[in-house]
Amino acid sequence: MVGEGTAAIFITFLLAIIGYVGLTALVVFTVRGRHPIVLWRIVVLIIFIHVLMVWFHRYGWNFDLAVRNGYVGFVIFHTAFVFILTSTFVSRNWAHRLVHISFLIVTVGAIGASFRYEVVSLYRYIVIPCGLIGTIGLFKFYVLDRKK
Repeated sequence: MVGEGTAAIFITFLLAIIGYVGLTALVVFTVRGRHPIVLWRIVVLIIFIHVLMVWFHRYGWNFDLAVRNGYVGFVIFHTAFVFILTSTFVSRNWAHRLVHISFLIVTVGAIGASFRYEVVSLYRYIVIPCGLIGTIGLFKFYVLDRKK
């Protein structure tokens, strides 16, 4: 495990925000009927590397440290992570659904984390607009466009 002010932690959380912006982009593309496979794989790879770095640098592969804030959050976030990974191996329709669900889960967690943890507090200025863009897109896609 490494300390808060290290380059490894900076890179870990920089990858988090890049992955989140990429996830937002995937949501925007998918609600417009597009499936950008190269971007999709790049975003998933960035998120995968971020999660590995969190486990290595923040938790030191220690499960007890990973669940120190509770099992529910751990299960929810890792479920979203599994959905994101799985989205690269399933049909287009399932991939879109998995990314949409994951985006909503990650958005709630990212907004909460940006207000709770100092190390990512500046990210709220990216997370909130991205969260709004993606959520509005999903609302339009699943609610407003279905009424037509």
